[in-house]
Amino acid sequence: MNVENFKNLIKFHYNDLLEREPDEIGLNYFLNLFKQNNIDEHQLIEFIKNSPEYLENNPIVDSKTSFSEKEDYSKNLRIVAMYRIKNESRWIKQSLESISEICQEIVILDDGSTDDTVKICENFPQVVDIHSQKDLPFDETRDKNTLLQMALSRDPDFILTLDGDEIIMPNSKQRLFYEINVLYPNVNLFEFKELYVWDKPNQYRCDGVFNNTWSKKLFRLKDQPKNLQFGGTDFPGNAHCAAFPNNLIGKNQLVRSKIKILHYGYYDEELRRRKYDFLTKLDPNNIDFDGYKHIHSGNSKFAGPDGMEFRSIPELDLQN
Repeated sequence: MNVENFKNLIKFHYNDLLEREPDEIGLNYFLNLFKQNNIDEHQLIEFIKNSPEYLENNPIVDSKTSFSEKEDYSKNLRIVAMYRIKNESRWIKQSLESISEICQEIVILDDGSTDDTVKICENFPQVVDIHSQKDLPFDETRDKNTLLQMALSRDPDFILTLDGDEIIMPNSKQRLFYEINVLYPNVNLFEFKELYVWDKPNQYRCDGVFNNTWSKKLFRLKDQPKNLQFGGTDFPGNAHCAAFPNNLIGKNQLVRSKIKILHYGYYDEELRRRKYDFLTKLDPNNIDFDGYKHIHSGNSKFAGPDGMEFRSIPELDLQN
């Protein structure tokens, strides 16, 4: 590993563990240790985890409940995933595979796909229900409430809401179950940081809004009302509908999970242009999102002050 690669590792783990960029002193300190062959990636992580800054926000738990990769934390919990999709054949197989160890069952609402999306879903073992529709007016809230009833009929303990172009980071199962069963057994809503993969499989955009996007996607069903439902929005077609029911009990006492989601919806210029065209046609007078320019440009109030910026994702090898 060369100095530039280790520098990227430092930046990645600072953002992952401390949720900020490394300061110049910290960056130079770890780079000097690396140049002297006195530190590797594992030791870097341990250094950061033992820092006062990290420990303040991540207090050490009792040794009886400390995390172990070998421990089974699932406790027979049932997680059902729900997808609202259309023409996602490029990513849906990888997305389904990424949750195959986490979710026992998956329900799908397909909104008129014309590619192989439905065929891929039909051939996936955990997919237990597919609702197909076409030629309906765009209504995100309507579709999510249909999905919610499909998911609830499977009698789950949790529901995970994903898009067909979202992939859970590898090796997330044990950590996720540790969070929901050991660390936060009374929390009803979990949110995940999204990394917007951009142009390369190991690169994500990190300027402006892309640097700190969290999505509330996993909710617990214990002691929830029988009439859970997704609420409408102020946008045309109920666009930007939340990924959890609006009457969920405990929605304001959420936890930020350590699990991350790779978002491939803006992966290349064609996808970005397609998304931009769809949203500006659906919502042509939008002000709240600055006309959605950030989707394909660094010239937006939602972009960074220096335009587009990117980081690498160490040791991630996902096919595009």
